[in-house]
Amino acid sequence: MSTLVVEVCEVKAVHPHPNADALEFITVKGWQVIVQKALALKPGDRVVYFPPDTVMPQELAERLGIAKYLAPLPREIDDSRKPGLRVRAARLRGQPSYGTIDHAVDPAWEVGRDVREHYGVTKFEPPVRPTDGDSPPPIPSFHRYTDIENIRNFPDVLVPGEEVVITEKLHGKNCRLGLVRVADEAGERFEFVAGSNDVRRRPVDAKGRPSDFWLPMTEAVKGLLGHVSEGQRSVVLFGELYGSRVQDMAYGMANGAKGFRAFDLAVDGTHLGHDEKAALLGRFGIEAVPVLYRGPFSWEVVEEHTYGPTTMCPPEDAGRFAGREGCVVVPVRERYDATLGGSGRVILKSISADYLARKGGTDEH
Repeated sequence: MSTLVVEVCEVKAVHPHPNADALEFITVKGWQVIVQKALALKPGDRVVYFPPDTVMPQELAERLGIAKYLAPLPREIDDSRKPGLRVRAARLRGQPSYGTIDHAVDPAWEVGRDVREHYGVTKFEPPVRPTDGDSPPPIPSFHRYTDIENIRNFPDVLVPGEEVVITEKLHGKNCRLGLVRVADEAGERFEFVAGSNDVRRRPVDAKGRPSDFWLPMTEAVKGLLGHVSEGQRSVVLFGELYGSRVQDMAYGMANGAKGFRAFDLAVDGTHLGHDEKAALLGRFGIEAVPVLYRGPFSWEVVEEHTYGPTTMCPPEDAGRFAGREGCVVVPVRERYDATLGGSGRVILKSISADYLARKGGTDEH
């Protein structure tokens, strides 16, 4: 998950819309937003930017005149979700637009001011499916995955020309597989574990139902984890569980079939660089997420690989949506940047506006 960033921003650029005389583009940080030309915004003006997956109170959406363009929230199992409307991305007259703005900014607000609390907005959290195996107590060494921030919120973290790898972002469920150190009253040992991004799972629940998150724990994966661990280090393999009945994109799978694609490997909490990780996955025959590009970083390259058909299967077999969810961009050499917050690990995502605007989509943990 990424952080919700709702702050006062400066308009960086304004461009005409090629297909609509009454509309134009503004650039806010790394985001492209289509607005009414009648607002007469110009570079240097301040706006409040609401990115996709912002949840707005109904009253705010109506004040901004956008309530009819926002998405209702899915019902929770326990109906505990607060009411609101979800900001999405869309194509307007053929061009992608991400999120929305409020142009009526308090003159006293400085650029960079966090205004989430002022507007009463929150981040959309996908509903949690209540099954998928019972949940035993967490293990500290079986850590969750890095929060991946949206590159458009942090447009200056990657340096033009820096060598990066861009992979296809898959629409499934984050899956962790580990061989980790466990310490309890019985002593210290290493144990194979599996789970979702937030929850460790038992292989079978109390009703005898196997957990999907243990499906990728093959002999090849166990071999990789054991090889890297050497009985001394905790190792966690991160990947995407995808396929039939996982989300609305099945990637060519049917009748409950599921697959797994790895995207990261951490040893005692430290993520391996791309080349070392790729070599290990290749050695043990573990499929990785598709690599779309390797080379110097540029915004043009990111845009090119954010859109297009999925590379996982023929587009017509992908599911309800034949395109890509987007892409993930990482430096070839692991590095950190304090401006990202959290762990500071440099790994960024770019999400397709077409994916965000798709009909009948699912977003479950």
